[in-house]
Amino acid sequence: MMQVQDFSPWINEYTMQARLKNERRLIVLSGCESWALSLLESIESVAVALKANVNHGLNLYLCNSKCLIYGDNSLITANVQKKRYRDKLGSESDVIIFVDSQFTIDAFAALSGTLKAGGILFLVIPSLHEKPASSLFFKRFYSLIAEIPIHKILTESQPMLLPHSVASDSQPNGPVASTYPLGCITQEQYHAVEAIEKVLSGHRKRPLVLTADRGRGKSSALAIACAQVMKANEHDEFSIIITAPDTQALSVFYQQLKQSLMGAIQQGNQVSFGKAKLTFMPVDQLLRAKIKVNLVLVDEAAAIPVYLLEKLLSSYHRMVFSSTVHGYEGAGRGFTLKFQKTLDRLCPQWVNLHLNQPIRWRENDPLEQLVFNTCLLNAELPTLTATISSQSKINIDDSALNSQETPGQPVFKVITAEELVINEVLLQQVFAILVTAHYQTKPSDLQLLLDNPQVQLACFFSSKQSNAELLAVALLMSEGKGNGINNADILAIKNSQRRLRNHFLPQSLFSHCGFEQAFSYHYLRIMRIAVHPQIQQQGIGSKLINHIELLAIEQGADFIGASFGVNPELLSFWLNADFSTARIGFTKDKASGEHSALLIKGLNVKNKRKQQEFQRSFYRSFDYLLLDEYKTLTTELVFLLLSQNAQEDLIGLSALDISNVQAFSQGERLYSSCCYSLYLWLKHDLLKEDTNSSTNVMQPCLVLIARLIQKHDSDTVCQQFGLTGKKMLNQKMKDYINCRLNIANLNAARK
Repeated sequence: MMQVQDFSPWINEYTMQARLKNERRLIVLSGCESWALSLLESIESVAVALKANVNHGLNLYLCNSKCLIYGDNSLITANVQKKRYRDKLGSESDVIIFVDSQFTIDAFAALSGTLKAGGILFLVIPSLHEKPASSLFFKRFYSLIAEIPIHKILTESQPMLLPHSVASDSQPNGPVASTYPLGCITQEQYHAVEAIEKVLSGHRKRPLVLTADRGRGKSSALAIACAQVMKANEHDEFSIIITAPDTQALSVFYQQLKQSLMGAIQQGNQVSFGKAKLTFMPVDQLLRAKIKVNLVLVDEAAAIPVYLLEKLLSSYHRMVFSSTVHGYEGAGRGFTLKFQKTLDRLCPQWVNLHLNQPIRWRENDPLEQLVFNTCLLNAELPTLTATISSQSKINIDDSALNSQETPGQPVFKVITAEELVINEVLLQQVFAILVTAHYQTKPSDLQLLLDNPQVQLACFFSSKQSNAELLAVALLMSEGKGNGINNADILAIKNSQRRLRNHFLPQSLFSHCGFEQAFSYHYLRIMRIAVHPQIQQQGIGSKLINHIELLAIEQGADFIGASFGVNPELLSFWLNADFSTARIGFTKDKASGEHSALLIKGLNVKNKRKQQEFQRSFYRSFDYLLLDEYKTLTTELVFLLLSQNAQEDLIGLSALDISNVQAFSQGERLYSSCCYSLYLWLKHDLLKEDTNSSTNVMQPCLVLIARLIQKHDSDTVCQQFGLTGKKMLNQKMKDYINCRLNIANLNAARK
């Protein structure tokens, strides 16, 4: 057995060389927990952290710890809360001990970004050889560790450690000194500071988007620039607002600001230098306040929903958006693609700046390379060939997809986890497409894809050839009947004692929709569906859903379904595929900022009737909830949802109702005296085909929905649609109703 006396001199030398090389490294400790603990306690800084956890408890030690311990081990006590590891983003650590029986890869990837140069990440695993046998994800993870010799795997049975020496062709690479003005470490960082200052001095509505991988000095660049402009404006009433998903994400920013702005006074969330002030403000408060400010900075913007960033753009005219571009902080490159479209539309002269050179550790840092490779954070989106990307419409022949014999036609195929593990190129392409389409894609999605037997991967390829290009992917989860559910599980769910991770659809239908037989059915849930950005809006996604439906029928599923952050564009896509809304969540998703929607589709005549029951049940309470849980839904979304209601479920229009509507349109009746009749009439009018298909009809129709159905007061509706007052609002409503009544009369005359 490896003894402490062998380990101590080795780890001291190993760590010293990591500092000389300005790099971070991984050590895997494979053996029993008491053995791993004995080795870790021989390291002074780790021993202090372990002792502090035992003697003082978790909360007292969190703030000052430079040794982060994550996991669920009883011997090696954690000082990072299991679900709060993201709070550590933006901070720095000297040592990380990762001893998690579930091996939470999202936490592993995120916490690795806090480790400083010269730091060691210890991964404690009881039995290294058992993991690859039970986990394809860990098998790949382990093989990638072995490909980087500087990382070490130490086993309990290992008799001794050989001295580690720096290779002859390797030179020490110490920390980079400040060689540029203002204390900047690299030329890129100095250019970033200049670009931030130019946002303040240049033209309005030309925001800067500053992106980088972690450790490139973008937060420090923000702080240095703030220090410069606050010094220049210390005698003026000058205000900078900085916002971020959490104040803890700004620890590096405030540390650098303190260094660059000597003499500044900090009180709570505000830093003052003369009359110049910098204040932290949460995004929601910043949007509500709409205060007068000289400059707005958004750090870790990828972790903030794009729709909120869009609102910020509309409210403030001098802005800097800074964000990490890899996935474990939030949107990753999906943020870049999605937000770029918004910027192109609202601020076409926006500026993009990307920092490449690392500051906190050397280029090609071994730990960074390992995390990038194992979590596919560096998976590059492949560029499709001109023959595919230049087509205005891809003609997909269903018969060709079924037979898979026609050359040049896209091919549908289900790829197994085993196939992915041995085909690294395909695995990277799959994940790259998922990341660009879904800003919530995380490293754990890769773990799910490779290790969860209920998950399937459906793909569209450009052809049947071996060099075929990947066009679209979908992650599918088999749920409900036939997937390991027993009566005890169902009873526990009914009594709110537990939630099942891999059975979202039946669990939601059971708990929220009152479908007592939910677990007696088999579901195929479309967890993710993503089309290569070059060929989006060409019908590929709809065709992929068609083939997933055929696959579900072949596998004996009763329903296919999906759940997502709902907006008009996404909802239209699923409704056009003949899905029905079964539920809208009551609270907004923290990541997307949107209410979640559950949509379902029956796969036979009996289950299509059940689908209609789900839809009817949803609409029974929808109007009522619009005044409470659904009051923040957009009017466009309400319009789309109401257009799917069933005619037979609406309250019929009486002769008095029709008379009231006509009288209001002619100015013969006041709004309040006939608003209920107007409400009933509008609900019927929304189901007419020309209402849903005409963009000319939609805008004035939204005014009526906001006033009559969402019950917004007249001032709110006027502000929402740019109307000058109540008189103009009433006229807008009268004009629309008159127009619709005339169209109805013409149609009736033609019949």
